[in-house]
Amino acid sequence: MTTIQGQGGFPLPVAASQSGAPTSSADELIDVGKRFEQLLWAEMLSHTGLEKAFTQSGGEAASAFSRMIVESIAEDLAESHPLGLNATGVAQLSSTMGNGDE
Repeated sequence: MTTIQGQGGFPLPVAASQSGAPTSSADELIDVGKRFEQLLWAEMLSHTGLEKAFTQSGGEAASAFSRMIVESIAEDLAESHPLGLNATGVAQLSSTMGNGDE
């Protein structure tokens, strides 16, 4: 499990790829791209007010878990609706590795 810096400076655990540690540079790049898209989705959902909506009816108890709910939704969105931001990096890495310029 990897940790990233979350909102408010608190470390947040992020699950590694389903198959364990990345086996190559391309796999690592794809994993980083997926995590970046997950963070991007989480920030977009927070700015739309979803996190605030979860806290309005539950008070402090709901507030403690609202960010986790938003990040879970963001993870599902990143898997089911990828933005394609990591495709360029994979293509560049593939062309570099293909030329022997590693």
